[in-house]
Amino acid sequence: MKKTKSILMIIFILTFIVTNFHTSFAFNKAQIPSYIEIGLFHSNTAKSTLHLKSINGFEVGVFYDNEFVALVDLLDYQEIILRKDAYYIGQRGNFVEYTGDVKNIDNQLNIQGPYHVQVGEAFDSHRTAYEYMQSLNVVHDHLHLAYEGKWKVFMGQYISEEEASLKAKSIKEKTQDETKIVQPSPTRVQALDFEGNPMLFFDSSDNIYFKGIEDKGLPSLIEVEGNRYRGAITAKRLQNSDMSIVNKLPLEEYLYGVVPREMPALWPVEALKAQAVVARSYALANMNRFRKSGFDICNTTTSQVYSGYDREHANSNRAVEETKSTVVTHDGKLISAFYHSNSGGHTENSENIWSQPIPYIKGVEDKYSINAPNSTWSEAFTKQEVKSLLQKNNISIGEIIDIRVEATSEFGRVLNLTIYGTEGKETLAKERSRWIFGLRSTWFTVDGGGEKSIVLRSSNGSFDSTSLQNKAVISSTGISKITNLSNIKMYNGKNYKGIDRQDVDYFIFNGKGFGHGLGMSQYGAKKMAEDGFSFKEILEHYYTGVKVE
Repeated sequence: MKKTKSILMIIFILTFIVTNFHTSFAFNKAQIPSYIEIGLFHSNTAKSTLHLKSINGFEVGVFYDNEFVALVDLLDYQEIILRKDAYYIGQRGNFVEYTGDVKNIDNQLNIQGPYHVQVGEAFDSHRTAYEYMQSLNVVHDHLHLAYEGKWKVFMGQYISEEEASLKAKSIKEKTQDETKIVQPSPTRVQALDFEGNPMLFFDSSDNIYFKGIEDKGLPSLIEVEGNRYRGAITAKRLQNSDMSIVNKLPLEEYLYGVVPREMPALWPVEALKAQAVVARSYALANMNRFRKSGFDICNTTTSQVYSGYDREHANSNRAVEETKSTVVTHDGKLISAFYHSNSGGHTENSENIWSQPIPYIKGVEDKYSINAPNSTWSEAFTKQEVKSLLQKNNISIGEIIDIRVEATSEFGRVLNLTIYGTEGKETLAKERSRWIFGLRSTWFTVDGGGEKSIVLRSSNGSFDSTSLQNKAVISSTGISKITNLSNIKMYNGKNYKGIDRQDVDYFIFNGKGFGHGLGMSQYGAKKMAEDGFSFKEILEHYYTGVKVE
């Protein structure tokens, strides 16, 4: 009996350990945030000025626990201008930042500057500040409100501290209220009406957002640079920069604008669902990538392509809705769900494209991507074109002699490509060869370039390279080794083609697939969906050892 009890106790302990082991790797969906912030313009595309449009006017407010709380309404304005607190010239919506010398100007150019005057003290509420501003009997120099933790009344856009000081003294003498000079701020943003009149100044570190007011049942939309977006828009300035323009909106609504940009919305719904799940998983796994810049991810291929409301489609929206909160995990953690256009017939291990092995990004056979667009391709480069491409990337090895694939992965993608020149050689590792030559993938071979090679372009624009080294022809006089290319014609089964002696300098890259080859092939997902596979089966095919939950 004691032995039986001991065995039962061991089984219980093992069961407890195994159960808790698996529980520890369960993904907690409570970790999924409700909102996401997308950088629309930043770094090299950051804005000095920006126009926002909304049919029914704007709400200006902040987010508390992902709930938008309006601070002030701008109901009478369908278009407003945001610009950083700096020097400007222009009028009626056409403002250009002035970067010239402002020390000795007499302001005949009507320059608007970043010095202001604060009248009175700070207020806790917008209403109190507004009522105070209305009570001031000041005719000149447009009064407006500012929000910098508290509400303040500002006046003017002066080009120097001296000019602001004179105005401050004049206002104090007239109103008997305290005034003080407001110095230029590296984080302040101005909101003006279309005529250029100041309406509201704010410190971008306070995360003030502009939201379009809903229009007859349509979602709240705001237009930025000709594109409409759900959610809210803010301008953030970091380290005296131009304004980074950020769109904050619910995560699922963000996906409405991603899925149809990454995959055609008319593709099978199971493929669209797979795209929705990988887009959601990728976004969540990379949420902190741009946090130092004031947002989560950007709207380009650096993250995922996102174009807002105007590119949404009912089919892709349905795919997002029917997979709501569904993600791909590995050992209980979100995966960074890389995807690409076409694998060419086999996906790749992550370490053969980038540097680190990722357990769920392993090469898998992919027959579903064959016979799809870009499953095969070819590109031709002359020796001079190769030389120019290298020089653009600060590589100088003289005249080009040869190009050789020195090493490939077990699945065929190039690991090392060496270009030989009269003044040395250069080895391009992994993706570097793809970027320098502008190739569709790193799965390729290189032909041609020798003195006895010919290149023929087919009717579909692809290239075929044939080496004539050690080749022979059969004629009425017998077998003859080729020693001279003149007067030789090629027969393709239908037509005879002459050999162009100028083609001997070409290198032909014959390749497979489009993209890095990691994770899900989008054309493969399309074919799998057409063949009746579910989105979960598609994802489990392309990602190794994962769970769709």
